[in-house]
Amino acid sequence: MTVTDRLVRLRGLGAAAIIAGLAACGTSGTSNTSSGAAALKTGPGIDTATKTIHLGVLTPLSGPVAVIGKPLTLGQETFFQQLNDSGGIEGWKIDIKDHEKDTKYDPQTQVQQYNAVIDSVAFIAQSLGSPTTLAIQQLADQGKVLIGAATQSSSWVTDPVMAVIGNPYSIDIANGIDWVVNKLGKKSAKIAIVYQNDEYGQDGLRGYKAALDTYHFNDVGQLTYAATDTSFTSQIQALATAGAEYVFLVATPSPAGKLVGTGAALKYLPNWVFQGPCWSGLLMTSDGSATGKPTPLNNPAITSHINVLGFQAQWGDTSVPGMTKFLADHDKYAPTQVPDPYYMYGYAEAEMEAAVLKKAIDSNDLSRQGILTAKLNTGKITFGGLTPDINYTPQLGPVAEQTGISAVDITVPGFLKIIQAPFLGDAAKTLKFPAS
Repeated sequence: MTVTDRLVRLRGLGAAAIIAGLAACGTSGTSNTSSGAAALKTGPGIDTATKTIHLGVLTPLSGPVAVIGKPLTLGQETFFQQLNDSGGIEGWKIDIKDHEKDTKYDPQTQVQQYNAVIDSVAFIAQSLGSPTTLAIQQLADQGKVLIGAATQSSSWVTDPVMAVIGNPYSIDIANGIDWVVNKLGKKSAKIAIVYQNDEYGQDGLRGYKAALDTYHFNDVGQLTYAATDTSFTSQIQALATAGAEYVFLVATPSPAGKLVGTGAALKYLPNWVFQGPCWSGLLMTSDGSATGKPTPLNNPAITSHINVLGFQAQWGDTSVPGMTKFLADHDKYAPTQVPDPYYMYGYAEAEMEAAVLKKAIDSNDLSRQGILTAKLNTGKITFGGLTPDINYTPQLGPVAEQTGISAVDITVPGFLKIIQAPFLGDAAKTLKFPAS
């Protein structure tokens, strides 16, 4: 029954009775419902009868990038489940499991799944992947739909609808080159980049070029690959011919593993510097756990040549204030999940979204515009050190800018050990982020 039908049937009732009747029903469209002395504005995905806020998830749950999508989604589920068990947000519960859609890391599928879910959710709690998120950006802008962007492309940082945590890829790559050239003192090293030829890779290249303009290092190659490629011999041969000593890689785990493996098979072993999404514990063992079967890459001769850029805390470091609670929630709600940076990222992303929703609830406005306004005015959000604190204001821009460096260490949880504390280099400071 529509709201109009209810009004026709209730025409003979007083205004107070009509409001009370509507307040007892869930809503899938914009309306006002009774909330104490003030009217609560609502919109799609807001069920006032059960006090449930439904959110959507667009992520690869199948295919090679599922190694990122599955643990990241589980991290979000973990945070929201413990939040709901603790009473929710002022009594409101958060649901994402009913609206999780598999995008297969394919832009066309992403658009189809966005259209399938958008009328039933308040906003998209996760849109994983730069090329896929780019495919729905215009739709989200037009609909004023908040997007929990599980991607760090520079294209999002000045778009109001994009809720981002962490550094832009361009900043990480620029900081990574600063680490090689200045902190390691490799000013004459031959450096190259291999990047995925789409929105994700292009942003990494942007940071590479900013660093080249700043440090004037010895650039010996800027090579691309397609997300669907399965052979990387040509790229490895070109890098070897150029004598690249440090290779920055902007990829996802499967291509990253194949590139490094192809290089090792051809007796070419440069120092690989991974953009964060290149990494997965599955590159080291069959199931990403310490007890899993070692992979061919799990060889000290190879792992000693891999470093990973990032901004998250090291798994298990209880000197980080938020780590103890995070680990307790992990053990209670997802005990079979192996240590994984994407799981931690998803947990933090959900924490950010809870803060935005609390702001919207406190403002009595859970409409699409109300949630977006809340995001732009939430202010500081702290993650207890799991990932850098952020500050959402109408003055848009990168929410974080410092990059840490990890080495591969099979003796620590998640196989990554931080060897360089987060820092901001001169090249990253030159990057500009024009308005969307």
